[in-house]
Amino acid sequence: MKSILLFRLLLFSVICLLSSTALKAQTREAIDVQIWPRGEVTLTSGEVLKGVVTYYRSQDIITVSLADNTLSSLSPVNVAKFEVSNAYSNRRHLFKSIYWDQGDEHTDFKKPTFFEQIMEGNITLLMRESYNKRIVDSHLASMMENRTTDPLGYPIQGIYYDQIKPLFYVMNPAGEIKVIQQTRKDFLLYCGKKAPVIKSFVRKNRLNFDQPSDFIAIVNYYNTL
Repeated sequence: MKSILLFRLLLFSVICLLSSTALKAQTREAIDVQIWPRGEVTLTSGEVLKGVVTYYRSQDIITVSLADNTLSSLSPVNVAKFEVSNAYSNRRHLFKSIYWDQGDEHTDFKKPTFFEQIMEGNITLLMRESYNKRIVDSHLASMMENRTTDPLGYPIQGIYYDQIKPLFYVMNPAGEIKVIQQTRKDFLLYCGKKAPVIKSFVRKNRLNFDQPSDFIAIVNYYNTL
């Protein structure tokens, strides 16, 4: 009986420790809602807010929970930048509010949009997240001839999982932003005359454009040329 009680006590202690750790780490309450326990938000007015930052990525809005329990909801119009991190990690994520044409190159209209800045240099590497659903149940997919939508385009009922994919952008010194959707094709096209040098670097170091860490290394090399 004592051993059972001791086991339960140890199990409760572990659960409490894990819960405490989770509260201090980055969490997601939804696929596109990210919470950081430590954040510093610089407003366009110059004021700085510090507290727990929640980023509603699809809505492009952040909230800041301050030490006095007040909650501020902010859009890119109000924010110059915000920097967030976990309690147990030295890595800091820097997000900036940048005027962007939303990918429409045929318009002069631009509005402030949050981007995560991955790297700054001759070209600045930016990132936003994209989301999609993929089917998990392979037997269900085969029964339905690998179709996940009906003829009208509506999803077929099944078991899916959410997938997060980084979508990269490059920004030149003039502030012009170019989306990199097909990583290899689009970036080499952007490189212009430097493309052969980039290809050689990729082959020599056995890098993959579709691997985010490799792509960051490729862009970093480009910035040294």
